[in-house]
Amino acid sequence: MLIAVNFHYVRPVFDAPYPGIHGITPDQFEAQLKLLAGAGTFVSAVEVLAAVRGEARLAERALVVTFDDGLREQYEHALPVLRRLGIPAIFFINTRPIAEAKVSSVHKIHLLRANLPAAEFVKRMQAGANQRGIQFESNDACQKGVEHYRYDEPETATLKYLLNFVLAAEDRDLLIDLLFDDVFPNREAKISRELYLDLKQIADLGSQQSIGTHAHEHLPLGLLPEEAAQRQIRESSLLIEQWTLRRPFALSYPYGSREASSPSVATAAQRLGIEFAFTMERAANRDLHDPMHLARFDNNDVPGGKASRWHVDDLFAAVSPRTWYTK
Repeated sequence: MLIAVNFHYVRPVFDAPYPGIHGITPDQFEAQLKLLAGAGTFVSAVEVLAAVRGEARLAERALVVTFDDGLREQYEHALPVLRRLGIPAIFFINTRPIAEAKVSSVHKIHLLRANLPAAEFVKRMQAGANQRGIQFESNDACQKGVEHYRYDEPETATLKYLLNFVLAAEDRDLLIDLLFDDVFPNREAKISRELYLDLKQIADLGSQQSIGTHAHEHLPLGLLPEEAAQRQIRESSLLIEQWTLRRPFALSYPYGSREASSPSVATAAQRLGIEFAFTMERAANRDLHDPMHLARFDNNDVPGGKASRWHVDDLFAAVSPRTWYTK
């Protein structure tokens, strides 16, 4: 069995004015890894690849650590902990923010929420939508938002769901870009350089075969036209190969929802050389059949996290198996 655990922000201090950026400190990260080490054996991207190819078998209780978004703090604050403990990990990166000194819309949202009161954020987004005739509502957004963003307050979860899954990408990006430029005038390139990995760091991780693709932009691939989704994976793969001299063989679907990781996107990714991919279905992988839809937990879901339902000794026996797109 393989259990994957995903992380995002890892920094010494979370001191933004408002709670828009959530993560853990390096000390908390280390404590959780040490706790999970008692449940199973940590494996690398290369070991997962060999098992997917049928060239080797994983440990009976295998754990894999992953990171999404290609954040610089993952290299500066999480990697030293991993290396000290001798634990491998896979770092999935979006390439456009790094190649073009841009900030992904998802991170613009985090930064805006961290610097604006929630009520003001919602009010200004609604005002921008009304001015431009953009529909900014959905009958089931609250329910679906709470299900997907389980660690956020309902108002915030609903807003994030509307932005990430209901609004057309061009409408969302327009509204977010306008508000971001208003709150952080002429600072996007600087913020991007501070937020994301640089090419030297990517090359270092690539030399350990620890880099995977999170697509070119942070978009829900399964909700894009097929050609656009293919382009997202192709452009990212080409840039990663240019930066690391290795073609990526692993993918993390941005957002990781069932809709974002559709079978058609999985097939397109396989055609582009991807051999396994992670969703965000909170479940265990009893086997590696259909490696393009491997389930994965948020770090808060498992022992040592904020909302774990299991004791570390029972983790592998208690978690449910994945069900998305299984035959």
